[in-house]
Amino acid sequence: MKFSVYNWLYILLLVAFIQSGCLKDNGNKAVTPINVLTITDTTAVAAVLQFDTLTVKPDIKQALPVDDGGLIFEWSIHQNDSEDAYPVYILDSTRYLHKSISVKPGIYRLIYKVTVKASGVTYFKFFDLKVINRFSEGWLVLEDIGGKTDLTVILKTDTLFHHVFTSLNKENTLDNPVQVATTNTYGDKQLFLFGANNAIELDYTQLTKLTDYTRWFWETPAVFRPQRFRQISTSVRFIINDGRLTARFSGGFPGEVKYLNTLPFPGGKADDYYFSSYAGVGPQPYTGEKTPYTAFFFDTKTKGFVYLSGASLIPSLAAFNAPTGSSLFDMRNIGLDLLAMDQGNASYLNNAIFKDGSNYYLYQIDANVSDPAVNKKLITGDAPQLAAFTRMTSSKKLQQIYFLSNGNIHLYDILSGKARVIQAIAAGEEVTYMQCTGDEVMVGTWNGTEGKLYRYTISPLGEFGGVKVFTGFGKIVSMNYKAA
Repeated sequence: MKFSVYNWLYILLLVAFIQSGCLKDNGNKAVTPINVLTITDTTAVAAVLQFDTLTVKPDIKQALPVDDGGLIFEWSIHQNDSEDAYPVYILDSTRYLHKSISVKPGIYRLIYKVTVKASGVTYFKFFDLKVINRFSEGWLVLEDIGGKTDLTVILKTDTLFHHVFTSLNKENTLDNPVQVATTNTYGDKQLFLFGANNAIELDYTQLTKLTDYTRWFWETPAVFRPQRFRQISTSVRFIINDGRLTARFSGGFPGEVKYLNTLPFPGGKADDYYFSSYAGVGPQPYTGEKTPYTAFFFDTKTKGFVYLSGASLIPSLAAFNAPTGSSLFDMRNIGLDLLAMDQGNASYLNNAIFKDGSNYYLYQIDANVSDPAVNKKLITGDAPQLAAFTRMTSSKKLQQIYFLSNGNIHLYDILSGKARVIQAIAAGEEVTYMQCTGDEVMVGTWNGTEGKLYRYTISPLGEFGGVKVFTGFGKIVSMNYKAA
């Protein structure tokens, strides 16, 4: 048998290895005993509600016991599914975990890491954890905190969760918040936050950012200063952007749906108009109700109203008809300054407050009739104290309006023309938000350091009943109810 060079080389290496094993080993003289840890647990749960406090108390058995000062602890969590980029969030550095879980809903791995300082050896314990959506339904409260946006959620149980937006969107900010809004288009629910120069969509369930406004338009506006967003039917929504109107129509046709370019003002004036941030709403043309007044808007340049015609798939702004002999005012030419407008005690009845010098007027506009000018009344004739009002909201059940004036909330009765104080605002607090929801009036205040929300119940006569006070907010600027 012939042996190749490789065969001889292999034999020589094998002999050398055997001989080396026969040498006296003196290395064990420097070996340091290792504190071996065994981590067990019976306290962890399999699921936790988002923002609930998770408590885990593992048991650690040590071969060479030391106190906690000789160990380094770390709790972390990462989402345990294939669609996630696996960011790891450090929760705490304590022996036991007792921490609010503020990550988005999903399937996670909870990691307990213990390092022995003396040896540097690290031991792990892993837990599977499901984080369940907490915010399926409740009030969304939009707050301005030092010029930045945050969001508080008030559940149906009146439980508050502050800093929801900043907790779930650590890498996303929105400056100077303006409005929070939700929509429902044929069962597709969406949630939007609007800032002074930006807007974003949040995932309706997880409340994390999906897109920003640049994805919503066929042609992104050169200037984006959203004043008011509103969905007025299942298929129609609009944005008043820097005084001009852009609308989005969906349903009945295939393909992607986005906002159109600015709608031109009637009469060939193109974009030579500037809408106030208020909008009235009428019946929608695709529900069997054939009124043409889908929505109407006040132009601060002409000081008159125009309406959004939704009678076709091509939306347009249109001029109201000339007044008839029985009309109380000319919708095309109000000639006064609009201060506020809000839905009244009927679905399509809108209460608009105008100012003419020192006089304040109520114009009631019903978008469900061919001649919408249904009532005109001098407010300050019998209620001069309302001349300095700064906020108003209409009752949704009675012919009444709540006015904020000189630090008091006044109840104004439209039929009698009389007003009376029903609630004083606490000294040092400024009202930043006020809205009647039907059975309640929500009042947000700011004292320079903290925002409060007062939720007043309403009696059958429109008076305030009980009050629930929520604290710990930034400056409240907008609210919206998020349905399940």
